[in-house]
Amino acid sequence: MSQNRDRWQLLDATLPLLTYEYSFGPGLANTLAVGVDGGLVLVSPPCNAPASAFDELAAYGPVRALVASNAYHHMGLKEWHARFPDAVIAAPAQSVARVKKQTGIDRIVALADAPVLQDPRVEFIDMPHYKTGEVFVRAKSGAKSYWYVTDVVMNMPRLPKNPLFGLMFKLSDTGPGLKFNNIAALFMMKDKASVKSWLASEVRNAPPTTLIPCHGPSIEMDATASQLLALVSP
Repeated sequence: MSQNRDRWQLLDATLPLLTYEYSFGPGLANTLAVGVDGGLVLVSPPCNAPASAFDELAAYGPVRALVASNAYHHMGLKEWHARFPDAVIAAPAQSVARVKKQTGIDRIVALADAPVLQDPRVEFIDMPHYKTGEVFVRAKSGAKSYWYVTDVVMNMPRLPKNPLFGLMFKLSDTGPGLKFNNIAALFMMKDKASVKSWLASEVRNAPPTTLIPCHGPSIEMDATASQLLALVSP
């Protein structure tokens, strides 16, 4: 078991910004909790969370919004919605219909239709060139810039244990290590080249100081985020 499991990791006390590693069955994922005006937004809320996860997070403020980061990252929504019934629930526009169907929650809105997500310090971007939707979170805190990505870029320390998934990840060069998700490109993206081009432009314009993948450990970047740029450059 990872040393990060079952506890929140504080990355930035000013925003605040925290992560929480959880198991969704075949693998691990990282929830992002980030401060907005008057509370917190949870992106990819953890499923099967122990009571301590709710209790520890309360010290950082009330949960004002829950975000399914794409059409497939919805497994924790129902239990967090039950705990915070007044929280806004949002997802990328292309993900809303599937997330509603999978969770049975009707009041899910697109990211652009959730005013609580409009904060000068944090951007919740509905990434272009996607069929199924994907949120990209960018947060600023002083000289620090944090990027949270869900399934477009991964940093898995090892290949999945399942032999079939392990082979798929290996043959597609989706893992291990910091990799562009070539499997997601097959069914989630409209155009892989356009997704890469868009991300490369974002890196060049304002490189992150810290990359927080939903799948895998966070990485401190150099001044130009050269590791990330190398993945998405043509």
